[in-house]
Amino acid sequence: MCKVTVAKATTRVGCPGANGLIYDSNKSATLNPGWCTQLWPLNPMLLLTIVPFLPTWLWLNRGYTIWFHLVSVGFLLTRSKFLRCFLIFQGVSITLGWYAAILNDLASNSRFFHILYMNTPETMKNSIFSDGGDLVFSAESLFYIFVSHAADTIGHPGLTYLFWHYHKWGGGTVRDLLSWRVVISHYLFSRLWSIVHTYYNSGTMGLFYFGFDVYNIHDLDGWYPAYIVEGIIHAGVIIWKLGWEREKQMGAAKSI
Repeated sequence: MCKVTVAKATTRVGCPGANGLIYDSNKSATLNPGWCTQLWPLNPMLLLTIVPFLPTWLWLNRGYTIWFHLVSVGFLLTRSKFLRCFLIFQGVSITLGWYAAILNDLASNSRFFHILYMNTPETMKNSIFSDGGDLVFSAESLFYIFVSHAADTIGHPGLTYLFWHYHKWGGGTVRDLLSWRVVISHYLFSRLWSIVHTYYNSGTMGLFYFGFDVYNIHDLDGWYPAYIVEGIIHAGVIIWKLGWEREKQMGAAKSI
């Protein structure tokens, strides 16, 4: 008795040079990961060539948080591990500096989250504040207050936590997050934001921006705690890294 074996027919289709779609006659078509990676993620260097062509309304006279969100889009497009670590560090610095400014305004002027409400869209702001600048507690204003806090939570600590969770899910640690490259790059990026906005609004160079052009605020006092917290964070990380590297060197010397 003869035994006949019929081989399964397999056809490969897709873009030239790519692994493409693998189609098995007895199964449904499956997508080989190599096919989609031809388009995404983008090469970070390609993304950098696009940055100069961004419209100025998107990044000029915009808060540092907006730049944080723009870098977040860059990470989603490139899935760069460096940008992921950079965004976590940047998000922590922004969040702590922002809430330091909020608490300073509360302690100095008894205004709780007025800075947040004053920088909401015009429709929301007009509903939240009276003509005299006092908070209004109506159903509409309370709804807008809730929306502003929800957006603030998502846009500051929420987004930072998502990046941190993704970092941990990928096996990342605090130690590899706080590399010298990340710490130095973030400080330079923060100073770049200040230099751009100081020069654009005053025509002078300044490493720390102070003004009313970016945020709608009562006074300039809120800038000080934000910059102080940023400095403490950077100084603390640098001291921690120097101490850890010294311990590592001493441990290596003892093992010899």
